[in-house]
Amino acid sequence: MQAGEQIAGRYRLDARLGRGGMGEVWQGFDTELARPVALKVLLEAVATADEAMRRFRREASIGARLAHPGITAVHDIGHHDGRMFLVMELLEGEDLARLLKRSPKGLAVSEALDLGAQAAEVLAAAHAGKVIHRDLKPANLFLLTDGRLKICDFGIARTAETAEALTITGHPLGSPPFMAPEQWRGEHVDAGCDVYALGCVLFALLTGEPPFAGGGGAWALMRRHLEEAPPDPRSVRPYVPACVAELVAELLAKDPADRPGAARTAERLRELHDLHAPSTDTAPPPVAASTAHPHPLPLPLSADGPPTDRPPASPRPRRRNLLLGGIGLGLAGASAGVALLWKGTDGSPPPRPQGRSWFTLRGLRGDALAVAFSSDGNTILTGERTGDVEKWDLTERDPMNSFRGDIAPDVVAFSPDGSAVAAAGHGSRVRLWDSSELPDDDSFLIDSLSTTQTLAFSPDGRTLATGGEDHVELWDVGSRRKRVTLTDDAVSASALAFSPDGKLLATTDGGHVLLWSVTRGQRTADIAHKGPVTMMAFSPRGTLLAVVDGSIQGTIQLWDTATRRHLATLRGGPSWTCSVVFSPNGSTLATGHQDGSVKLWNMARRASTDVLTGHVAPVNTVAFSPDGKVLASAGDDNTVHLWKIT
Repeated sequence: MQAGEQIAGRYRLDARLGRGGMGEVWQGFDTELARPVALKVLLEAVATADEAMRRFRREASIGARLAHPGITAVHDIGHHDGRMFLVMELLEGEDLARLLKRSPKGLAVSEALDLGAQAAEVLAAAHAGKVIHRDLKPANLFLLTDGRLKICDFGIARTAETAEALTITGHPLGSPPFMAPEQWRGEHVDAGCDVYALGCVLFALLTGEPPFAGGGGAWALMRRHLEEAPPDPRSVRPYVPACVAELVAELLAKDPADRPGAARTAERLRELHDLHAPSTDTAPPPVAASTAHPHPLPLPLSADGPPTDRPPASPRPRRRNLLLGGIGLGLAGASAGVALLWKGTDGSPPPRPQGRSWFTLRGLRGDALAVAFSSDGNTILTGERTGDVEKWDLTERDPMNSFRGDIAPDVVAFSPDGSAVAAAGHGSRVRLWDSSELPDDDSFLIDSLSTTQTLAFSPDGRTLATGGEDHVELWDVGSRRKRVTLTDDAVSASALAFSPDGKLLATTDGGHVLLWSVTRGQRTADIAHKGPVTMMAFSPRGTLLAVVDGSIQGTIQLWDTATRRHLATLRGGPSWTCSVVFSPNGSTLATGHQDGSVKLWNMARRASTDVLTGHVAPVNTVAFSPDGKVLASAGDDNTVHLWKIT
C-alpha cells in the first residue's frame, strides 16, 4: 500500500500511522462522505489466515454493535486486492502507553483516577452488551485531545452468549503484564478479567509501571500473577491515597469473584476523583479550621490569604497531543491560589503564614517536577513532566528559552557558578550542557547508566553525582568524563546530597543512608535510618541531615552527621512529604507536601511556623534562592510559585 492509493474506489490513503505483525493503520479520507478516517489493512502475509479474518470481523461487528462514545466507531469493512480492510473513525490524541512513556513515574493522582473512571465506564457498557475485551492495556486506551478516553482493538474480544473463543494453541490470549490469573491458566474468562486488567492499568497510571513488571521471562511473570500478592502502589509512589491503593488491591484480587464489577468500579473511581481533584467547579461551603475532615477541601484565597467570594480556578487542561503519534502541544495550566484546610496534630488551627506569594510562573507545558535557582538568583530552571526544561528570567517573569527533551526531568540543577546545567529523569540518561546554550545530542553523558533518576553538583561545581537504582557515578564536569562508579550492592540512589564542604556524598539504599568519601570514592559510614528515603538535604554547616521518611506520612527525620545519631522527628501532618531543603543560613527548613502545601520549620525550635498554600496538586520540589529571601515550589498543577520569605 502507498500514500495516494485509493481502495474500494472510495477510501484514499494519506499517511501510514503504524505497522504491526498483522496489519497497517493508515490515515485516510472517505471521498464519498468527505471525512477523514482511519483504515486498518491486513498484511498480505496474513490476509488469508482464518484467525486474522475472524479477528477483523469480530472487531468490526463489536464496534458496530456497541456504538458507544467510548469505543472506536467502525464505519465499514471490505476487501481490496485480496486484503481485508476496516474503516474506523480517525482519533486525535495519543494512547496511554505513549503518555506513560513521557511520564515514567506515573500521572497526577487525579488524572489517573479520571482516566481509570472513564475506562471503567466504557467496560461497564461493553459488559452490559455481553462483550469482554480480554486485552485491556495502555496501548489500547486512547486519550482524545478533548480529554475523553476510548477503548480500542476489540480484535480478541468475545461475546458472552457464544462459546467461540479466538485462541492460539498453547498460548493464552492477552498482553502478559495485564493478564488475569484465569487467563494465564487458560480457563474460561468473564468480565472479571477486564476488571483485573483495569487494576493493572490503574497501577501503571499511578506509578509508571504495571504491578508485576520486571525481568525473568514469561514463566516468572505468570507465577507472579498467579501466586504473588500485588504490591501496594504506595511502595512506589508514597503519596497515593490509601483509599485509592485499597481499590487497586480489590481490582487485582486473584479470585474473579472478589473483584468489583466495572460499573461499581467506575462509581468508586469517580467518587475518589472528585475527592482528590486538584480543583472544583464550585467552592464548597466554608468549614471551620478545627473541623476534622479526612481530606483537604479547596477554598478560594485572596491575595492576602483569607477566603473570599471570588470564583475558584477552572480545572487545569489536560496535556494533549494532536494525531496518532503526533507532536505534543502542551497547554498552559490554569491555576489560582487556594487555601487548604489544615489541622495540627493537637487540633490547633493553622499558623498564620508569614511567607507571601510573590508571583506564579504559569504557562508551563506540564506538571512541574523540578526547579532550581541560578547562583545570582535572577534565573530559575524548571523541569516538566512533558520533557521540557525551561529557563526563566525572574526580572521579566518570562521564559528565556526552553528545550523539548526526551526525558521527564525529575531534577534540574545549575552548577554553583551558573555556567552549566544538568537534568535527569527516572529511567533516563543524564544531560549536561552550557547554561548559555540549548542542549544538543552531545549533551548526553555518553557512559551514564540508563536508570539515572537523580543528580547533584558538588559545592565547587567540579563534580556531578548521578544516581539510580543500582549505582552512583561521579563525573568531572569540565571533561565530562566519569571519575568513579560507586559499586556497592547496597546502593539504590533514589536520593543523594553533597555535604557543604564537598567531602561527603549521602546516598540511599532504600533504608539506610550511606556516606561516601568523594575524594576516595569509598563508603565511610552508615546512618541507620529505617524505611525508604525519598529525599535528603544537608544543613549549610553540614552538621544536620534532613531525611524524608517514605514510610510514614508527613515525617522528616533529623540526624547528626558527625555522630550519626537521630536527633528529632518533624511531623508535618497527614500528607506525604515530597521534598525538603534548608535555607542558606540554616535557620529554616522548607518541605513540600502531597496535599499541595509548603511548610516552613524553625530549626531552633524544630517546629512548623508557617504553611504556604497555593498549589492544588502535590508539591514535587522546593528550592531557596541564594539569598534565602525567595522560596520556589514546583507542583503537579503546571505551576511554580515563588514566595517572599520574611
